Amino acid sequence: MESINQLLEACSLPEKTQLLEFAKIKNPPGSKKLMLMKLFVNQPGLSDTEYSQKIYKKPEGSAYFQLKKRVKDEFEELLLILKPSCIKRENQLHIECSELLLKSELILARGIRNEGSKLLERGLKMAIKNGFHDLVLTIYSTASRFGICEVLNNNDLPELEIAIKSHLQLLIKENYKKPTDQKESKNEHLKTMIRQLNYSRKSWVILDDINRAIQHKDYEKALTQVNEAELDLNQNTESRTKDELVLTKTSILLAKREYAEVLEECIYSVNPIKFSIENKLRFSLNHWYALFHLNRIEEAHQILRKNLMKLDSSQDKIWSYLEAYIYFKQGNFKTALKEIHSCQKYLKSNSEYYLGSKMLEIMILFEQNDEDWLEYKIENFRKLISRYKCKTLKRIHLSFQIFSKMQKSLFNAGLQDYVYDPVLFKLQNENEGLEWRPSSSELIRYDGWITAKTKNQIF
Repeated sequence: MESINQLLEACSLPEKTQLLEFAKIKNPPGSKKLMLMKLFVNQPGLSDTEYSQKIYKKPEGSAYFQLKKRVKDEFEELLLILKPSCIKRENQLHIECSELLLKSELILARGIRNEGSKLLERGLKMAIKNGFHDLVLTIYSTASRFGICEVLNNNDLPELEIAIKSHLQLLIKENYKKPTDQKESKNEHLKTMIRQLNYSRKSWVILDDINRAIQHKDYEKALTQVNEAELDLNQNTESRTKDELVLTKTSILLAKREYAEVLEECIYSVNPIKFSIENKLRFSLNHWYALFHLNRIEEAHQILRKNLMKLDSSQDKIWSYLEAYIYFKQGNFKTALKEIHSCQKYLKSNSEYYLGSKMLEIMILFEQNDEDWLEYKIENFRKLISRYKCKTLKRIHLSFQIFSKMQKSLFNAGLQDYVYDPVLFKLQNENEGLEWRPSSSELIRYDGWITAKTKNQIF
């Protein structure tokens, strides 16, 4: 009882009244919990027996003490709503900064990215201004969990590591004194944390090795490492590491173009219910790629509409891009063109998808035999693509060269056969720098479409 009384004694009379008003909103009017809360506020100082008699009409028992615990938990929860006035200014500022971070996390958890990012940014500025280095680390962790790269991202990690290490060193030097009292040590708790960190560090070293193999396109090695790591999973392995292994495995299988295996993992081997929103998004996207490349278009459309679009509305222009490819595959060129036009101007910040949208637009015009618009779009794209020299866009550059040749001869009496074109040969053989990625913006291989089109086949 003392702990509940201490909580209430720290509040003013108006604050106690506020607590009860909040409790009335949360609890039914006749609930025992609300009755006991009112008694603690309006009749402080009674014994447990007296409180129990008023609620249960009998001396305290297990039911009363369970109720009392729930009352204490609710009072502590409601205290978060009240803003205490601290004598020490530093404590007040730390609470306000922490409150900003909590607000941002709650808003981000509801999928409101822009507002959540703004609050996180405000929290970062406040934390740096007041030297709250512990909160800066919290801000990075929050930004990382929700994929908010515009606040703090991986490029900031070296400086962040230096700042946090320096802060810890100062904290220890300022506060450490040889213990003279006999207070209970918390070392056992810290040792447990260190053991967990060591397990996590080992897990992330494995993930780093796997990612390094992926970067070098050594997919067989990466997949072997994933399978070995999965065998070593145990109760000490944090769920985040387990999730990363699952998602990495589907990404590797996708890169190897083993779409049926990706699908098998997504349907039979993985339960994404406990994934974070970000991991659900990655998982659903890999699932979508597998269905699309297996030509299971209706199922892919369902995943797009029911999963991807609902999980992250901030990427609706990318989802429109994917949907345009679905309509293209279905031969619904008019709707595909409309979808591309709806998202095209919003993709300018992403050169790969922006140029990809232009390429798909040209492919649609070829399919529609729209001679005038095709000529106009080809010429406009020629001027646009000259500004992009990125190595990752080399496939687009070379494919457009063939598109341009096709446009010049498409409406002549005889259609030139490009099957033996040296540029097309390079694309088909995926010479160095020309590798096709199933998860890129080139969802239908340009070289495959060109070959089919010049042979008068329906793609």
